[in-house]
Amino acid sequence: MTSPASRRRQSSGNDAIESGPLVYLRRPRAEDRPEWIALRESSLDHLLRWEPRQKIRSEAERWETFFGTSDSEERKRFLIFRHEDGAMVGYVGLNGIRHGALLGCDLGYWIGRPFTRRGYMTEGLLLAIRHAFQQLKLHRVEANIQPVNAASIGVVKKAGLRFEGVALRFLQIDGKWCDHERWAMTVEEWKDPFARGRKA
Repeated sequence: MTSPASRRRQSSGNDAIESGPLVYLRRPRAEDRPEWIALRESSLDHLLRWEPRQKIRSEAERWETFFGTSDSEERKRFLIFRHEDGAMVGYVGLNGIRHGALLGCDLGYWIGRPFTRRGYMTEGLLLAIRHAFQQLKLHRVEANIQPVNAASIGVVKKAGLRFEGVALRFLQIDGKWCDHERWAMTVEEWKDPFARGRKA
């Protein structure tokens, strides 16, 4: 019998939204629920200190919210899978998509604890940025990050975003209003790292 990971790997060429050397992005499906919950639960101490407090009692409940709002005019959310074995490694999303004169979005992302420091998150973010600029025709992407979150700041630096300043008391994290650094890129600054002849 073919395993779920093998089935994902075999079908990744057909249902991938974006694909790089290490990972690919695709929209979440109902059958992703158990793996998503397991990955989140195994990584909670790694994730929750950076995330806004929500009225969610469990990761199963969080999945329902995530899955139900993953594909709309305002949000495009993707799961990150590695090519090597089809394992789900994390998530990246284009949130708060703004049309009209703004044409921008906010980047959201997380990586499961077992998959940190392997280049998966950086590549997943680069793929999402490519999707924002090439497919959605947005003009600007931005990420808001707590100044003490060195790992996340390192990821956006590698992805080519530039520092724009600090938003004071920007977001409530674990009951506290926290400052966030703003990092951004516009389409004029973007160069596709996956274009033929270029290195990611």
